[in-house]
Amino acid sequence: MIGTMDTYIEIEESIETKNALNEPEITWQLVTPAWASKRLKSSSEGAADDQLNSKGIYELKLHYEPEIKDDRRINIDGEYFNIIGHDHQFRKWTIVTIERTSYERRC
Repeated sequence: MIGTMDTYIEIEESIETKNALNEPEITWQLVTPAWASKRLKSSSEGAADDQLNSKGIYELKLHYEPEIKDDRRINIDGEYFNIIGHDHQFRKWTIVTIERTSYERRC
């Protein structure tokens, strides 16, 4: 951990395997861990039919990390975030935009 990079993240990639019935199954495996700073960019809540939903969009800043790709995901303390964009600034920093959407059924 260095300065404001106080969030431990794990970059994960999906792996397709076969289950006991020879059906395709997606599992996730660790690619690399890293330290990052995390900043909330926007959040929203809404309701549709019988569901409540929320969305949070965050920006991560970390040292240059070539393993960041849009088809991977970020794990932060067991919460999973989709990568929706990334930029490698002068091969010094990597800026990653991630989102987390959750749904909850109304009672």
